[in-house]
Amino acid sequence: MNKSVISVIILLFSLLGMRVNAQDNKITINGMIADATTGEPIPFANLGVLGTLAGVASDMDGKFELVLPDNYADRIIRVSVVGYASYEIKVAEAGQKGFLRIVLKPVTYGIGEAEVYAESLVYKKMLRQVVENISRNYISRPYNYEGYFQYTITENGNPQSMKEAIVTIFDNKGYERSDVHTAYKNLNYRFDQVRRDREVQSVLDGLTYFDDILTSDVIRNTRNILDIANAADYKLKNKGRLMYEGDSVRLIAYEVEKPSLSTSGDAAVTKYSGEIYINLKDYAVLKNVIHISADNFNQLGRNLIPANGTKKEDVKMTIVTNYKKLNSVYFLSGITIQYTYKEGENDINGRMQYVTTRVQTDSPEAIQGRMYYEDIKTDKNFWDNYTVYFKE
Repeated sequence: MNKSVISVIILLFSLLGMRVNAQDNKITINGMIADATTGEPIPFANLGVLGTLAGVASDMDGKFELVLPDNYADRIIRVSVVGYASYEIKVAEAGQKGFLRIVLKPVTYGIGEAEVYAESLVYKKMLRQVVENISRNYISRPYNYEGYFQYTITENGNPQSMKEAIVTIFDNKGYERSDVHTAYKNLNYRFDQVRRDREVQSVLDGLTYFDDILTSDVIRNTRNILDIANAADYKLKNKGRLMYEGDSVRLIAYEVEKPSLSTSGDAAVTKYSGEIYINLKDYAVLKNVIHISADNFNQLGRNLIPANGTKKEDVKMTIVTNYKKLNSVYFLSGITIQYTYKEGENDINGRMQYVTTRVQTDSPEAIQGRMYYEDIKTDKNFWDNYTVYFKE
């Protein structure tokens, strides 16, 4: 492997906040992000090194680990999340702190929970403006995403399985709202590298489950809050205006009283609600959070027919989708899916996380079909110099 390839891989992994064992010295920054008023952890806050692609997001407990090359010592880390004032610190200073506790001050105005019919019409009109501006705000031509995917499962608190992969996605059309069939036909992917903590022992072990990630991109896919045809099924609530890096953001909470396949993408869903963060400057979605309850869990993924076997009960799922701006357009920066359910007497917990590490719009590589099963061999040379994990 030549030096240029190695340097690219190191940069990609530093973006993900992964620990990397390589020849160069590294600066490791561990810490937690919390609300300055309540002291509560802030999940999914963005930490990015200004002027680079390097960055990471805090986990559900507000914790993070960011590993950077030592030549980043003089660069600045910016911590940002919707509804809070941004925080900046020099890489070298952060690395000397040991455990870095960052507190962010809430920045809000106009908070309200108005639920009158007239206001609901205003927010439905705003969602319509989001859809009408998709082609202007998001990548509207063929493109590739390259990213890192990790899937972990625990049973009664004990680790059961873990897989990680480098994934390449190809969208033949770019962002547009269309029917399910068209989106499926134009959006394909493959797994380029795979590493797991155990050998594949069954067909289920070898499944990629990556369709769940794709369908969580609420801008590109349908059956979600942005389906204007189903607007009457959603109950909207104003959660106020927030500040995010100098822009005003409208937070709208939503709930579907009677979830269906067309509104939630899953026939087993019994409760469906969420929050969508809209930039009032250009009507771009910065973040979407979905909360799901269901009476069954599909072993083959949310969008396939449930597998036979023991019924999975008390299913709870949270899906967080984030978008960032690259030059003049927004792109999918990451998706986290966390779920829990009971299988008999056992408590099952799963976590999927995808982070985009590269966006390619010039001469993208066309990919045919989708890789539902890991039919590739692990390239030992690719992974040997890297120990990769997300800080839990």
